[in-house]
Amino acid sequence: MAENRVDPTVAGLFLIGFITLLFGIIGMQLYLDIAAIQTEPLFKATLAFVGMVGFILLIFAYMASKAGNGFAVALFAFVVVSFFAVPLALDPAGIGFYQGLYIVAIFYLVFTILTLLIGGPKILALMLLVVAFLFFFVGMYLNFDKEPMYAMMFGIMGLTAAALAMYLGLAFATQRLPVV
Repeated sequence: MAENRVDPTVAGLFLIGFITLLFGIIGMQLYLDIAAIQTEPLFKATLAFVGMVGFILLIFAYMASKAGNGFAVALFAFVVVSFFAVPLALDPAGIGFYQGLYIVAIFYLVFTILTLLIGGPKILALMLLVVAFLFFFVGMYLNFDKEPMYAMMFGIMGLTAAALAMYLGLAFATQRLPVV
């Protein structure tokens, strides 16, 4: 009997798109001050939730390795590490300084450069760069008195990253959209 391996690349990209979409919506809500009372707890829950999404992507990375998809293994393993780091970056000392989010942003910037150096898809490099800015602006928002301009910026970055991740997922799923 032949083995049939499921490649979770598309599902993983949609999951990344979902979590960045949440950041985008929350950022725009915070900027526009829409139901700020409900948005703040949702924002903190989303930041903590990315750690749990990391476990799902870890399973996807394992499944991708079984399917022989090195691209998905590398991408998901990288995102898993960064998603596990986000909850740890959320002010573990309780002093109100979220510098760990800048480290996550630098992590994404380095992976963006590596993606370009190894000849990965440019749309993936763009997505990683946008996510780097997403975490940078989340850190700026949390560190500087919750300035609405930073909320707007991480909202825009979240919506852009979600669109890029979902486009890439659709491109792989349908094989009809260009991946450059």
